[in-house]
Amino acid sequence: MDVVIVTGGASGIGAATSRLLTERGFRVVVADLQDELGEPLSEELNGLFVHHDVADPDSWEGLLTAAVDRFGPLFGLVAAAGVKSEYLLDSPPDPALFHRTAMVNQLGVILGVQAVGRHLRELGRGSIVNIASGAAMPPAQSPDLAYVSTKWGVRGVSRVAARQLAPYGVRVNTVLPGLIRTPMMATIIKNFPDRVAGIEAAIPMRRMGEPDDIARAVYFFISELGSYATGAELVVDGGSLA
Repeated sequence: MDVVIVTGGASGIGAATSRLLTERGFRVVVADLQDELGEPLSEELNGLFVHHDVADPDSWEGLLTAAVDRFGPLFGLVAAAGVKSEYLLDSPPDPALFHRTAMVNQLGVILGVQAVGRHLRELGRGSIVNIASGAAMPPAQSPDLAYVSTKWGVRGVSRVAARQLAPYGVRVNTVLPGLIRTPMMATIIKNFPDRVAGIEAAIPMRRMGEPDDIARAVYFFISELGSYATGAELVVDGGSLA
């Protein structure tokens, strides 16, 4: 079985991806800070849970060691860990808030691509899928300065890594979700149902996306279905950017 690490794999898009990849024959390492969600999920999937901070280089070293010791050489990485910030244009200057957002959304992806990329390069094969956001595509749809700018950064990381790793048989691609019904959206859905209904009405497909919609896009890139795709981006947003 090919082994794939999924960061942010304990909930939302990450959990849906972990489940789908397992169903399709992959061995999944769930990497997350949420032990209470990650441990039972990994048991359900007969995988491995590793408590992991994507912004910590030492944590990446420990994650790869644990994964390889348990299952053998890796095949891929899905970088699904991410946070929102609510850092708006009119917000008071808050470098600390931006820093926290960037450490997860952007540096976390960079460290993952570096750590897993080196491993896959030595093996001469593999696939990395980074989760950005439809908010990182024009026109600007989100007012969150920190979130949007760091997700734009994910697109850049993927392109640089794709060019550099392609000669070694390693592919790097990006999935850009639109509005998805995840735990990150739960508070908004609960507190502002009318607003959410208005947003859904504006989506050409007239619905919010589900985590499984994104998981299927990830599967395309991580699997041999996407064997000639690298440096590519796939927007999955129900037609919002059409």
